[in-house]
Amino acid sequence: MPYLGFPVEVQSQEAGGGGMMGILEYLMVLVASTPALALWIAVIIYGAVKLHRGGGRAERFLIAGGSIKLIGNLLIIPTVFLAPWLFHQDYSTDYVSTVHTGLTIFRNVISMAGIICLIYAFWVKFNKRNSEPMVSLPDN
Repeated sequence: MPYLGFPVEVQSQEAGGGGMMGILEYLMVLVASTPALALWIAVIIYGAVKLHRGGGRAERFLIAGGSIKLIGNLLIIPTVFLAPWLFHQDYSTDYVSTVHTGLTIFRNVISMAGIICLIYAFWVKFNKRNSEPMVSLPDN
């Protein structure tokens, strides 16, 4: 079986493994994605606090970008487990690779939308300070 970037070998049904991943592999993926999930949850909470204290459009985009990135990171979990399940359903390697690639592209597009929202939030926040003149000219 070719390597598709999955850290787990899929056992055949004849070997008695059933082709499904065990609880240890599920926990490994969950633990590996925990720092990123915690980061985006913290960003959402920070944005909500700033919005509650009188924030504006920048804070709204911070919350939106953090939420979209959180969703993108949560989509890692089902994407990892789909390939072993498809192999268990006796799909070909080409089909599984195509499905995995398509889902990865979809997840990356979602994450890119979150990054765009975050960049726009920072641009709105710091553009207000840059739009004021640095030096005031004397009136004659």
